[in-house]
Amino acid sequence: MDSAEEPHTPASSIPLVLQVGEQRFHVSKDTLAGSHMLAAKVSERWSSDSQTDGSYFVDADPEIFKHILRFLRHGVYPLCYDKAEGHDFATYAAIQQQADYLVIPKLVKWLNEGQYMKAITTKIIAHTEEGVDELDRTIDSSIKTIFHPTWRTVKKYVCPRRIVVHYDDPRRCGKDCKRAQGDAEDEYEDVNILSTLVVTERTLFNRDVLYNDESE
Repeated sequence: MDSAEEPHTPASSIPLVLQVGEQRFHVSKDTLAGSHMLAAKVSERWSSDSQTDGSYFVDADPEIFKHILRFLRHGVYPLCYDKAEGHDFATYAAIQQQADYLVIPKLVKWLNEGQYMKAITTKIIAHTEEGVDELDRTIDSSIKTIFHPTWRTVKKYVCPRRIVVHYDDPRRCGKDCKRAQGDAEDEYEDVNILSTLVVTERTLFNRDVLYNDESE
């Protein structure tokens, strides 16, 4: 019987080694196709660019290159954001500079237009809560709530007969209350109440902004 032929591995799928600074990255030619400069560097036409060990040297920052490689592999644009510090504009600038050097037009354009600003947005809602002395709530990590409490003085209606259920609601008073009041003016008392302005900030993540349409 004839022995089975070994499966053929396309040259474009054979792993290559990129020496980026002091770090090495294993990639395929297919992955590097998104960078005109890298695709040309590893092509047969420029095979002399390889080092003695067969790797290809790329003069770039390896930490920044990780963002580049993620984009080339998965079509995911970089998001450098921290909830406390906000966007890391210095890193965006470094990625854009490296993408320009490696000739990756779509990534350069996306960064230059500041599209990452659309990935994270904040929705703010404010309302006032009156007379709340204690708040006990559980909220998820995407929400930040700020309380601005203040005391203010309001006038409350007092029933002439001092009936508690009539307090602050003169409509509850009937003929007996009116008779007890006589010709006197309606009575009110000053009451201090806690008025709290509640400002809620919800962080919204729009993942679609980070995906290259042509990556799927």
